[in-house]
Amino acid sequence: MKNFIRSTFQVLLSSLLLFLFLEGAVRLTDQPLGASRFAESVIIREHLSLKKPKGEYRIFAFGESTMHGAHYAPVSSPARWLERYLHDFLPGRAIRVVSFARLGRGSDFAHKTFLETLPYQPDLAVVYLGHNVFLPRNRKADVETDRKSFRCAMRRVMKQSVLISTVYRWVIQKRIEWHKDKPEDRMGFPEIETPPFTFMSNGVTQRNSELYRENIEFFKSHIQQMLKLAHERKIPILFLKPACNLKDFSPSYSLHQKSLSEAALGEWLKFYGEGKKFQSEGDFDPAEAPYLRAYGIDNTYADLSFRLAQVYQHRGDLRKAKKFFEEARDYDALISRATAEVLQVLEDLKRSEGLELLDTEKWLAVEAPGGILGEPIVEDNVHFSLRGHAVVGRHLAQEMARRNYIAPFEAWQFQNERPYEVMAKEMGINEELLFSADLMMVHYFGTHFENRLRFATKALAIHPEDPRALRHLAWTYWLMGERVRALEVYRKLGRSNPEAFRKVFKNLEQLPVQAGEEYQSTKLVSDLDQFKSGFLGRPK
Repeated sequence: MKNFIRSTFQVLLSSLLLFLFLEGAVRLTDQPLGASRFAESVIIREHLSLKKPKGEYRIFAFGESTMHGAHYAPVSSPARWLERYLHDFLPGRAIRVVSFARLGRGSDFAHKTFLETLPYQPDLAVVYLGHNVFLPRNRKADVETDRKSFRCAMRRVMKQSVLISTVYRWVIQKRIEWHKDKPEDRMGFPEIETPPFTFMSNGVTQRNSELYRENIEFFKSHIQQMLKLAHERKIPILFLKPACNLKDFSPSYSLHQKSLSEAALGEWLKFYGEGKKFQSEGDFDPAEAPYLRAYGIDNTYADLSFRLAQVYQHRGDLRKAKKFFEEARDYDALISRATAEVLQVLEDLKRSEGLELLDTEKWLAVEAPGGILGEPIVEDNVHFSLRGHAVVGRHLAQEMARRNYIAPFEAWQFQNERPYEVMAKEMGINEELLFSADLMMVHYFGTHFENRLRFATKALAIHPEDPRALRHLAWTYWLMGERVRALEVYRKLGRSNPEAFRKVFKNLEQLPVQAGEEYQSTKLVSDLDQFKSGFLGRPK
Protein backbone atom coordinates (compact mmCIF):
# COMPACT_ATOMS: atom_id res chain seq x y z
CA MET A 1 0.00 0.00 0.00
CA LYS A 2 2.84 2.36 0.91
CA ASN A 3 4.51 1.64 -2.42
CA PHE A 4 1.26 2.46 -4.25
CA ILE A 5 0.90 5.77 -2.40
CA ARG A 6 4.55 6.61 -3.04
CA SER A 7 4.22 5.78 -6.75
CA THR A 8 1.04 7.80 -7.08
CA PHE A 9 2.65 10.78 -5.35
CA GLN A 10 5.68 10.57 -7.64
CA VAL A 11 3.46 10.47 -10.75
CA LEU A 12 1.45 13.45 -9.54
CA LEU A 13 4.55 15.41 -8.62
CA SER A 14 6.19 14.64 -11.97
CA SER A 15 3.03 15.68 -13.79
CA LEU A 16 2.84 18.91 -11.83
CA LEU A 17 6.48 19.73 -12.50
CA LEU A 18 6.03 18.97 -16.20
CA PHE A 19 2.92 21.17 -16.29
CA LEU A 20 4.76 24.03 -14.56
CA PHE A 21 7.70 23.70 -16.95
CA LEU A 22 5.41 23.77 -20.01
CA GLU A 23 3.39 26.61 -18.50
CA GLY A 24 6.53 28.68 -18.07
CA ALA A 25 7.76 27.85 -21.55
CA VAL A 26 4.46 28.86 -23.16
CA ARG A 27 4.33 32.10 -21.16
CA LEU A 28 7.65 33.09 -22.77
CA THR A 29 5.85 33.11 -26.14
CA ASP A 30 3.54 35.97 -25.02
CA GLN A 31 0.37 33.97 -25.60
CA PRO A 32 -2.67 35.61 -23.93
CA LEU A 33 -4.81 34.06 -21.23
CA GLY A 34 -7.93 32.31 -22.39
CA ALA A 35 -11.21 33.87 -23.41
CA SER A 36 -14.68 32.39 -23.90
CA ARG A 37 -15.20 29.92 -26.71
CA PHE A 38 -17.24 32.49 -28.62
CA ALA A 39 -14.58 35.21 -28.42
CA GLU A 40 -11.81 32.75 -29.28
CA SER A 41 -13.81 31.51 -32.29
CA VAL A 42 -14.21 35.05 -33.63
CA ILE A 43 -10.51 35.79 -33.06
CA ILE A 44 -9.51 32.63 -34.94
CA ARG A 45 -11.94 33.16 -37.83
CA GLU A 46 -10.86 36.77 -38.21
CA HIS A 47 -7.15 35.84 -37.98
CA LEU A 48 -6.60 38.51 -35.32
CA SER A 49 -3.01 38.67 -34.13
CA LEU A 50 -1.84 40.00 -30.79
CA LYS A 51 0.71 42.14 -32.56
CA LYS A 52 -1.22 44.59 -34.69
CA PRO A 53 0.25 45.20 -38.17
CA LYS A 54 1.70 48.66 -38.61
CA GLY A 55 -0.93 51.16 -39.73
CA GLU A 56 -3.91 48.88 -39.05
CA TYR A 57 -6.91 50.45 -37.31
CA ARG A 58 -9.12 48.00 -35.40
CA ILE A 59 -12.77 48.59 -34.54
CA PHE A 60 -14.46 46.00 -32.32
CA ALA A 61 -18.28 45.85 -32.19
CA PHE A 62 -20.09 44.43 -29.15
CA GLY A 63 -23.70 43.79 -28.27
CA GLU A 64 -26.79 41.83 -29.15
CA SER A 65 -28.38 40.27 -32.21
CA THR A 66 -29.09 43.67 -33.77
CA MET A 67 -25.37 44.41 -34.06
CA HIS A 68 -24.77 40.75 -34.99
CA GLY A 69 -27.09 41.09 -38.00
CA ALA A 70 -29.61 38.45 -36.82
CA HIS A 71 -31.36 36.80 -39.78
CA TYR A 72 -29.04 38.47 -42.33
CA ALA A 73 -25.77 37.50 -40.64
CA PRO A 74 -23.01 37.00 -41.52
CA VAL A 75 -23.60 38.62 -44.93
CA SER A 76 -25.07 41.84 -43.58
CA SER A 77 -24.95 43.66 -40.25
CA PRO A 78 -24.33 47.24 -39.09
CA ALA A 79 -20.68 46.28 -38.50
CA ARG A 80 -20.30 44.85 -42.02
CA TRP A 81 -21.76 47.97 -43.61
CA LEU A 82 -19.59 50.22 -41.42
CA GLU A 83 -16.47 48.46 -42.68
CA ARG A 84 -17.69 48.77 -46.27
CA TYR A 85 -18.30 52.53 -45.94
CA LEU A 86 -14.96 53.10 -44.19
CA HIS A 87 -13.09 51.44 -47.03
CA ASP A 88 -14.83 53.77 -49.50
CA PHE A 89 -14.48 56.93 -47.43
CA LEU A 90 -10.85 56.28 -46.44
CA PRO A 91 -9.36 54.41 -49.41
CA GLY A 92 -5.97 52.84 -48.98
CA ARG A 93 -6.17 52.63 -45.20
CA ALA A 94 -5.98 49.33 -43.34
CA ILE A 95 -9.23 49.32 -41.35
CA ARG A 96 -10.73 46.22 -39.76
CA VAL A 97 -14.17 45.98 -38.18
CA VAL A 98 -14.62 42.82 -36.11
CA SER A 99 -17.98 42.00 -34.55
CA PHE A 100 -18.11 40.23 -31.19
CA ALA A 101 -21.89 40.69 -30.94
CA ARG A 102 -23.99 37.60 -30.25
CA LEU A 103 -27.61 36.52 -30.49
CA GLY A 104 -29.63 36.69 -27.28
CA ARG A 105 -26.86 38.06 -25.07
CA GLY A 106 -26.83 41.15 -22.93
CA SER A 107 -24.63 43.55 -21.00
CA ASP A 108 -22.83 40.99 -18.82
CA PHE A 109 -21.71 39.04 -21.89
CA ALA A 110 -20.69 42.23 -23.75
CA HIS A 111 -18.67 43.51 -20.79
CA LYS A 112 -16.90 40.16 -20.38
CA THR A 113 -16.15 39.93 -24.11
CA PHE A 114 -14.83 43.50 -24.18
CA LEU A 115 -12.43 42.60 -21.34
CA GLU A 116 -11.33 39.37 -23.06
CA THR A 117 -10.54 41.09 -26.36
CA LEU A 118 -8.49 44.00 -24.99
CA PRO A 119 -5.18 42.13 -25.60
CA TYR A 120 -5.97 42.36 -29.34
CA GLN A 121 -5.58 46.15 -29.24
CA PRO A 122 -8.85 47.68 -30.44
CA ASP A 123 -8.51 51.33 -31.47
CA LEU A 124 -12.24 51.95 -31.09
CA ALA A 125 -15.21 50.08 -29.60
CA VAL A 126 -18.83 50.32 -30.76
CA VAL A 127 -21.55 48.98 -28.46
CA TYR A 128 -25.25 48.27 -29.04
CA LEU A 129 -27.06 47.07 -25.89
CA GLY A 130 -30.42 47.39 -24.14
CA HIS A 131 -33.00 45.01 -25.61
CA ASN A 132 -31.97 41.84 -23.77
CA VAL A 133 -31.85 43.17 -20.21
CA PHE A 134 -34.65 40.86 -19.05
CA LEU A 135 -34.03 37.79 -21.20
CA PRO A 136 -32.90 34.44 -19.67
CA ARG A 137 -29.17 34.09 -18.99
CA ASN A 138 -28.88 37.89 -18.95
CA ARG A 139 -30.81 38.61 -15.77
CA LYS A 140 -28.83 39.23 -12.61
CA ALA A 141 -30.11 36.11 -10.85
CA ASP A 142 -29.30 33.87 -13.84
CA VAL A 143 -25.80 35.32 -14.26
CA GLU A 144 -24.97 35.03 -10.57
CA THR A 145 -26.27 31.44 -10.43
CA ASP A 146 -24.04 30.53 -13.38
CA ARG A 147 -21.03 32.19 -11.79
CA LYS A 148 -21.46 30.04 -8.67
CA SER A 149 -21.61 26.79 -10.62
CA PHE A 150 -18.73 24.31 -10.49
CA ARG A 151 -18.44 24.42 -14.28
CA CYS A 152 -17.98 28.18 -14.26
CA ALA A 153 -15.49 28.03 -11.39
CA MET A 154 -13.36 25.46 -13.24
CA ARG A 155 -13.51 27.59 -16.38
CA ARG A 156 -12.17 30.60 -14.47
CA VAL A 157 -9.30 28.54 -13.03
CA MET A 158 -8.33 27.07 -16.40
CA LYS A 159 -8.35 30.49 -18.06
CA GLN A 160 -5.52 31.52 -15.77
CA SER A 161 -3.27 28.96 -17.41
CA VAL A 162 -1.61 30.05 -20.64
CA LEU A 163 -0.86 26.41 -21.47
CA ILE A 164 -4.47 25.28 -21.11
CA SER A 165 -5.62 28.38 -23.01
CA THR A 166 -3.27 27.55 -25.88
CA VAL A 167 -4.48 23.97 -26.07
CA TYR A 168 -8.08 25.21 -25.90
CA ARG A 169 -7.47 27.51 -28.87
CA TRP A 170 -6.04 24.61 -30.83
CA VAL A 171 -9.19 22.57 -30.11
CA ILE A 172 -11.40 25.47 -31.27
CA GLN A 173 -9.28 25.88 -34.40
CA LYS A 174 -9.81 22.21 -35.30
CA ARG A 175 -13.53 22.46 -34.59
CA ILE A 176 -13.79 25.43 -36.95
CA GLU A 177 -11.91 23.52 -39.65
CA TRP A 178 -14.21 20.50 -39.27
CA HIS A 179 -17.41 22.58 -39.23
CA LYS A 180 -16.56 25.50 -41.50
CA ASP A 181 -20.15 26.41 -42.36
CA LYS A 182 -21.64 25.90 -38.91
CA PRO A 183 -22.50 29.25 -37.29
CA GLU A 184 -22.08 29.87 -33.57
CA ASP A 185 -25.76 30.85 -33.34
CA ARG A 186 -28.81 30.36 -35.48
CA MET A 187 -32.28 31.85 -35.41
CA GLY A 188 -35.29 29.53 -35.59
CA PHE A 189 -35.74 25.81 -35.01
CA PRO A 190 -34.41 22.78 -36.91
CA GLU A 191 -37.95 21.64 -37.75
CA ILE A 192 -40.76 23.76 -39.19
CA GLU A 193 -43.67 22.02 -37.46
CA THR A 194 -42.63 23.15 -33.99
CA PRO A 195 -44.73 24.70 -31.21
CA PRO A 196 -44.46 28.46 -31.60
CA PHE A 197 -41.71 30.26 -29.78
CA THR A 198 -43.10 32.41 -27.01
CA PHE A 199 -41.46 34.85 -24.66
CA MET A 200 -43.53 33.26 -21.87
CA SER A 201 -40.59 31.00 -21.12
CA ASN A 202 -38.67 34.09 -20.07
CA GLY A 203 -41.07 34.82 -17.24
CA VAL A 204 -43.26 37.83 -16.62
CA THR A 205 -41.54 41.04 -15.54
CA GLN A 206 -43.81 43.78 -14.27
CA ARG A 207 -42.65 47.32 -14.77
CA ASN A 208 -41.23 48.94 -11.61
CA SER A 209 -41.22 45.64 -9.73
CA GLU A 210 -38.17 44.72 -7.63
CA LEU A 211 -37.05 42.31 -10.36
CA TYR A 212 -37.39 45.08 -12.93
CA ARG A 213 -35.37 47.62 -10.92
CA GLU A 214 -32.71 45.04 -10.04
CA ASN A 215 -31.97 44.29 -13.67
CA ILE A 216 -31.97 47.93 -14.70
CA GLU A 217 -29.21 48.49 -12.14
CA PHE A 218 -27.40 45.34 -13.33
CA PHE A 219 -27.42 46.72 -16.88
CA LYS A 220 -26.19 50.10 -15.66
CA SER A 221 -23.28 48.52 -13.75
CA HIS A 222 -22.00 46.76 -16.89
CA ILE A 223 -22.14 49.94 -18.96
CA GLN A 224 -20.20 51.76 -16.25
CA GLN A 225 -17.57 48.98 -16.13
CA MET A 226 -17.13 49.12 -19.92
CA LEU A 227 -16.72 52.89 -19.74
CA LYS A 228 -14.13 52.52 -16.99
CA LEU A 229 -12.17 49.89 -18.93
CA ALA A 230 -12.21 52.01 -22.08
CA HIS A 231 -11.04 55.08 -20.15
CA GLU A 232 -8.21 53.16 -18.46
CA ARG A 233 -7.00 51.75 -21.81
CA LYS A 234 -7.59 55.06 -23.62
CA ILE A 235 -9.93 53.38 -26.12
CA PRO A 236 -12.72 55.58 -27.54
CA ILE A 237 -16.08 53.85 -27.08
CA LEU A 238 -19.34 54.73 -28.83
CA PHE A 239 -22.74 53.51 -27.68
CA LEU A 240 -25.73 53.25 -30.00
CA LYS A 241 -29.16 54.05 -28.61
CA PRO A 242 -31.21 50.82 -28.89
CA ALA A 243 -34.11 51.40 -31.29
CA CYS A 244 -37.12 49.13 -31.73
CA ASN A 245 -40.26 48.46 -33.73
CA LEU A 246 -43.05 50.48 -32.14
CA LYS A 247 -45.87 50.38 -34.67
CA ASP A 248 -45.73 46.86 -36.17
CA PHE A 249 -44.91 44.69 -33.16
CA SER A 250 -47.73 44.28 -30.69
CA PRO A 251 -47.00 43.51 -27.01
CA SER A 252 -46.09 39.88 -26.38
CA TYR A 253 -48.00 39.64 -23.11
CA SER A 254 -50.36 42.13 -21.48
CA LEU A 255 -51.56 42.13 -17.90
CA HIS A 256 -52.99 44.56 -15.38
CA GLN A 257 -50.00 45.92 -13.52
CA LYS A 258 -52.12 47.71 -10.95
CA SER A 259 -54.59 46.23 -8.50
CA LEU A 260 -58.23 46.47 -9.62
CA SER A 261 -61.38 45.67 -7.69
CA GLU A 262 -63.78 43.21 -9.23
CA ALA A 263 -66.15 46.06 -10.15
CA ALA A 264 -63.35 48.15 -11.69
CA LEU A 265 -62.08 45.17 -13.69
CA GLY A 266 -65.60 44.53 -14.96
CA GLU A 267 -65.91 48.13 -16.14
CA TRP A 268 -62.47 47.98 -17.73
CA LEU A 269 -63.32 44.80 -19.64
CA LYS A 270 -66.60 46.32 -20.82
CA PHE A 271 -64.97 49.43 -22.34
CA TYR A 272 -61.97 47.51 -23.69
CA GLY A 273 -64.32 45.04 -25.39
CA GLU A 274 -66.39 47.83 -26.93
CA GLY A 275 -63.30 49.48 -28.37
CA LYS A 276 -62.01 46.18 -29.79
CA LYS A 277 -65.34 45.52 -31.46
CA PHE A 278 -65.29 48.88 -33.23
CA GLN A 279 -61.65 48.45 -34.25
CA SER A 280 -62.19 44.92 -35.57
CA GLU A 281 -64.91 46.32 -37.86
CA GLY A 282 -62.55 49.03 -39.15
CA ASP A 283 -64.21 51.82 -37.17
CA PHE A 284 -61.20 53.42 -35.54
CA ASP A 285 -62.72 56.75 -34.52
CA PRO A 286 -65.59 55.41 -32.39
CA ALA A 287 -63.12 53.01 -30.72
CA GLU A 288 -61.31 55.94 -29.11
CA ALA A 289 -63.93 56.81 -26.47
CA PRO A 290 -64.35 53.36 -24.89
CA TYR A 291 -60.60 52.74 -25.06
CA LEU A 292 -59.99 56.01 -23.18
CA ARG A 293 -62.62 55.04 -20.58
CA ALA A 294 -60.75 51.77 -20.02
CA TYR A 295 -57.42 53.63 -19.98
CA GLY A 296 -58.74 55.90 -17.24
CA ILE A 297 -59.40 52.85 -15.07
CA ASP A 298 -56.07 51.11 -15.79
CA ASN A 299 -53.37 52.43 -18.11
CA THR A 300 -50.90 49.59 -17.50
CA TYR A 301 -52.38 47.01 -19.90
CA ALA A 302 -49.96 47.01 -22.85
CA ASP A 303 -52.41 45.90 -25.54
CA LEU A 304 -54.80 48.75 -24.68
CA SER A 305 -52.02 51.31 -25.19
CA PHE A 306 -51.07 49.64 -28.47
CA ARG A 307 -54.65 49.79 -29.74
CA LEU A 308 -55.00 53.43 -28.74
CA ALA A 309 -51.79 54.14 -30.65
CA GLN A 310 -53.29 52.48 -33.74
CA VAL A 311 -56.39 54.66 -33.41
CA TYR A 312 -54.31 57.85 -33.35
CA GLN A 313 -52.04 56.62 -36.12
CA HIS A 314 -55.11 55.96 -38.28
CA ARG A 315 -56.30 59.47 -37.53
CA GLY A 316 -52.91 60.99 -38.40
CA ASP A 317 -52.11 62.21 -34.90
CA LEU A 318 -48.59 60.79 -34.90
CA ARG A 319 -47.48 62.54 -31.73
CA LYS A 320 -50.16 60.81 -29.68
CA ALA A 321 -49.66 57.58 -31.59
CA LYS A 322 -45.97 57.45 -30.71
CA LYS A 323 -46.69 58.19 -27.05
CA PHE A 324 -49.06 55.23 -26.76
CA PHE A 325 -46.83 52.93 -28.84
CA GLU A 326 -44.02 53.67 -26.37
CA GLU A 327 -46.31 52.95 -23.42
CA ALA A 328 -47.25 49.62 -25.02
CA ARG A 329 -43.55 48.78 -25.29
CA ASP A 330 -42.88 49.78 -21.69
CA TYR A 331 -45.78 47.82 -20.17
CA ASP A 332 -45.21 44.65 -22.21
CA ALA A 333 -44.75 42.07 -19.44
CA LEU A 334 -42.54 39.88 -21.63
CA ILE A 335 -39.85 42.41 -22.36
CA SER A 336 -37.93 42.06 -25.62
CA ARG A 337 -37.39 45.75 -26.39
CA ALA A 338 -35.43 48.41 -24.50
CA THR A 339 -37.88 50.22 -22.23
CA ALA A 340 -37.95 53.87 -21.20
CA GLU A 341 -35.99 53.05 -18.04
CA VAL A 342 -33.26 51.26 -19.99
CA LEU A 343 -32.97 54.22 -22.35
CA GLN A 344 -32.86 56.57 -19.36
CA VAL A 345 -29.83 54.74 -17.96
CA LEU A 346 -27.90 55.58 -21.12
CA GLU A 347 -29.09 59.19 -21.12
CA ASP A 348 -28.12 59.60 -17.44
CA LEU A 349 -24.64 58.16 -18.05
CA LYS A 350 -24.27 60.46 -21.04
CA ARG A 351 -24.74 63.44 -18.69
CA SER A 352 -22.92 62.14 -15.62
CA GLU A 353 -20.02 60.10 -17.06
CA GLY A 354 -19.59 61.40 -20.59
CA LEU A 355 -20.95 58.33 -22.35
CA GLU A 356 -20.90 58.92 -26.11
CA LEU A 357 -24.49 58.02 -27.10
CA LEU A 358 -25.47 58.10 -30.77
CA ASP A 359 -29.13 58.50 -31.72
CA THR A 360 -29.86 55.38 -33.79
CA GLU A 361 -33.58 56.06 -33.67
CA LYS A 362 -33.13 59.47 -35.28
CA TRP A 363 -31.07 57.96 -38.11
CA LEU A 364 -33.67 55.29 -38.84
CA ALA A 365 -36.78 57.46 -38.40
CA VAL A 366 -36.03 59.19 -41.71
CA GLU A 367 -36.69 55.82 -43.42
CA ALA A 368 -39.86 55.08 -41.38
CA PRO A 369 -43.33 56.20 -42.56
CA GLY A 370 -44.50 58.98 -40.25
CA GLY A 371 -41.23 58.86 -38.31
CA ILE A 372 -42.49 56.04 -36.05
CA LEU A 373 -40.16 53.05 -36.20
CA GLY A 374 -41.44 49.82 -37.66
CA GLU A 375 -41.47 48.08 -41.00
CA PRO A 376 -39.77 48.30 -43.40
CA ILE A 377 -36.75 49.64 -41.49
CA VAL A 378 -37.18 47.48 -38.34
CA GLU A 379 -38.55 44.10 -39.40
CA ASP A 380 -39.51 42.41 -36.13
CA ASN A 381 -39.25 43.65 -32.56
CA VAL A 382 -35.69 45.01 -32.78
CA HIS A 383 -33.80 43.77 -35.87
CA PHE A 384 -33.06 46.14 -38.72
CA SER A 385 -33.72 45.50 -42.38
CA LEU A 386 -30.83 45.42 -44.84
CA ARG A 387 -31.46 49.09 -45.52
CA GLY A 388 -31.38 49.67 -41.77
CA HIS A 389 -27.97 48.03 -41.53
CA ALA A 390 -26.69 50.36 -44.26
CA VAL A 391 -28.18 53.47 -42.63
CA VAL A 392 -26.59 52.69 -39.27
CA GLY A 393 -23.24 51.78 -40.85
CA ARG A 394 -23.10 55.01 -42.84
CA HIS A 395 -24.05 57.24 -39.90
CA LEU A 396 -21.49 55.51 -37.72
CA ALA A 397 -18.81 56.32 -40.28
CA GLN A 398 -19.94 59.96 -40.32
CA GLU A 399 -19.78 60.16 -36.52
CA MET A 400 -16.25 58.79 -36.58
CA ALA A 401 -15.25 61.39 -39.14
CA ARG A 402 -16.83 64.15 -37.07
CA ARG A 403 -14.77 63.04 -34.06
CA ASN A 404 -11.55 62.80 -36.14
CA TYR A 405 -11.22 59.07 -35.46
CA ILE A 406 -8.95 57.14 -37.85
CA ALA A 407 -8.06 60.30 -39.80
CA PRO A 408 -8.69 64.08 -39.73
CA PHE A 409 -12.12 65.06 -41.04
CA GLU A 410 -10.68 66.69 -44.17
CA ALA A 411 -9.13 63.34 -45.19
CA TRP A 412 -12.52 61.62 -45.45
CA GLN A 413 -13.73 61.23 -49.04
CA PHE A 414 -17.51 61.13 -48.75
CA GLN A 415 -17.79 61.78 -52.48
CA ASN A 416 -16.79 58.12 -52.95
CA GLU A 417 -20.14 56.91 -51.63
CA ARG A 418 -21.73 54.38 -53.98
CA PRO A 419 -25.43 53.56 -54.40
CA TYR A 420 -26.87 51.15 -51.83
CA GLU A 421 -27.78 48.64 -54.54
CA VAL A 422 -24.22 48.47 -55.85
CA MET A 423 -22.77 47.93 -52.39
CA ALA A 424 -25.42 45.35 -51.49
CA LYS A 425 -24.65 43.27 -54.58
CA GLU A 426 -20.94 43.44 -53.84
CA MET A 427 -21.58 42.15 -50.31
CA GLY A 428 -23.53 39.14 -51.57
CA ILE A 429 -27.03 40.35 -50.77
CA ASN A 430 -29.33 38.52 -53.18
CA GLU A 431 -32.70 36.78 -53.40
CA GLU A 432 -31.43 33.64 -51.69
CA LEU A 433 -30.37 35.65 -48.64
CA LEU A 434 -33.76 37.40 -48.56
CA PHE A 435 -35.59 34.09 -48.87
CA SER A 436 -33.58 32.45 -46.09
CA ALA A 437 -34.02 35.48 -43.82
CA ASP A 438 -37.78 35.59 -44.37
CA LEU A 439 -38.15 31.94 -43.31
CA MET A 440 -36.06 32.52 -40.17
CA MET A 441 -38.37 35.38 -39.30
CA VAL A 442 -41.46 33.13 -39.48
CA HIS A 443 -40.05 31.03 -36.64
CA TYR A 444 -38.82 34.05 -34.71
CA PHE A 445 -42.23 35.74 -34.57
CA GLY A 446 -43.68 32.87 -32.55
CA THR A 447 -47.28 33.73 -31.66
CA HIS A 448 -47.25 37.05 -33.55
CA PHE A 449 -49.21 35.34 -36.30
CA GLU A 450 -49.88 38.33 -38.58
CA ASN A 451 -46.14 38.92 -38.79
CA ARG A 452 -45.51 35.21 -39.43
CA LEU A 453 -47.96 35.26 -42.33
CA ARG A 454 -46.39 38.36 -43.83
CA PHE A 455 -42.91 36.87 -43.91
CA ALA A 456 -44.04 33.45 -45.14
CA THR A 457 -45.84 35.25 -47.97
CA LYS A 458 -42.70 37.30 -48.75
CA ALA A 459 -40.67 34.10 -49.02
CA LEU A 460 -43.24 32.52 -51.35
CA ALA A 461 -43.11 35.60 -53.56
CA ILE A 462 -39.46 34.73 -54.20
CA HIS A 463 -39.92 30.94 -54.56
CA PRO A 464 -43.66 30.16 -55.01
CA GLU A 465 -43.27 26.36 -54.96
CA ASP A 466 -40.62 26.02 -52.29
CA PRO A 467 -41.69 23.23 -49.88
CA ARG A 468 -40.19 24.89 -46.80
CA ALA A 469 -42.06 28.14 -47.45
CA LEU A 470 -45.31 26.26 -48.08
CA ARG A 471 -44.88 24.33 -44.83
CA HIS A 472 -44.23 27.55 -42.92
CA LEU A 473 -47.37 29.12 -44.36
CA ALA A 474 -49.57 26.08 -43.71
CA TRP A 475 -48.28 25.59 -40.17
CA THR A 476 -48.86 29.27 -39.37
CA TYR A 477 -52.44 29.05 -40.60
CA TRP A 478 -52.98 25.99 -38.43
CA LEU A 479 -51.55 27.70 -35.36
CA MET A 480 -53.93 30.60 -36.01
CA GLY A 481 -56.90 28.25 -36.09
CA GLU A 482 -57.38 28.81 -39.84
CA ARG A 483 -57.97 25.10 -40.47
CA VAL A 484 -59.37 25.30 -44.02
CA ARG A 485 -56.59 27.56 -45.31
CA ALA A 486 -53.94 25.40 -43.65
CA LEU A 487 -55.28 22.25 -45.32
CA GLU A 488 -55.40 23.99 -48.70
CA VAL A 489 -51.70 24.79 -48.49
CA TYR A 490 -50.87 21.27 -47.29
CA ARG A 491 -52.80 19.84 -50.26
CA LYS A 492 -50.72 22.01 -52.59
CA LEU A 493 -47.55 20.78 -50.89
CA GLY A 494 -48.67 17.16 -51.19
CA ARG A 495 -49.26 17.47 -54.92
CA SER A 496 -46.03 19.35 -55.68
CA ASN A 497 -43.68 17.58 -53.27
CA PRO A 498 -44.90 14.27 -51.78
CA GLU A 499 -41.62 13.71 -49.93
CA ALA A 500 -41.92 17.05 -48.10
CA PHE A 501 -45.52 16.16 -47.25
CA ARG A 502 -44.39 12.89 -45.66
CA LYS A 503 -41.85 14.91 -43.65
CA VAL A 504 -44.74 16.97 -42.28
CA PHE A 505 -46.47 13.82 -41.05
CA LYS A 506 -43.31 12.55 -39.42
CA ASN A 507 -42.76 15.83 -37.55
CA LEU A 508 -46.38 16.12 -36.43
CA GLU A 509 -46.45 12.60 -35.07
CA GLN A 510 -43.37 13.35 -32.97
CA LEU A 511 -44.73 16.55 -31.44
CA PRO A 512 -45.55 16.29 -27.73
CA VAL A 513 -49.28 16.28 -27.01
CA GLN A 514 -50.35 18.25 -23.97
CA ALA A 515 -53.77 19.06 -22.59
CA GLY A 516 -55.15 22.22 -24.13
CA GLU A 517 -52.23 22.59 -26.54
CA GLU A 518 -53.19 25.21 -29.10
CA TYR A 519 -51.42 23.65 -32.06
CA GLN A 520 -53.36 20.33 -31.71
CA SER A 521 -50.92 18.25 -33.72
CA THR A 522 -52.95 15.05 -33.41
CA LYS A 523 -56.01 16.79 -34.85
CA LEU A 524 -53.97 18.04 -37.80
CA VAL A 525 -52.63 14.54 -38.48
CA SER A 526 -56.19 13.27 -38.44
CA ASP A 527 -57.40 15.95 -40.86
CA LEU A 528 -54.51 15.44 -43.25
CA ASP A 529 -54.99 11.69 -43.13
CA GLN A 530 -58.45 12.09 -44.65
CA PHE A 531 -57.13 13.28 -47.98
CA LYS A 532 -53.47 12.20 -48.15
CA SER A 533 -54.21 8.81 -49.70
CA GLY A 534 -55.62 10.53 -52.78
CA PHE A 535 -52.22 11.72 -53.99
CA LEU A 536 -49.68 9.89 -51.82
CA GLY A 537 -51.12 6.48 -51.23
CA ARG A 538 -50.97 4.96 -47.79
CA PRO A 539 -47.59 5.50 -46.14
CA LYS A 540 -45.59 2.34 -45.70
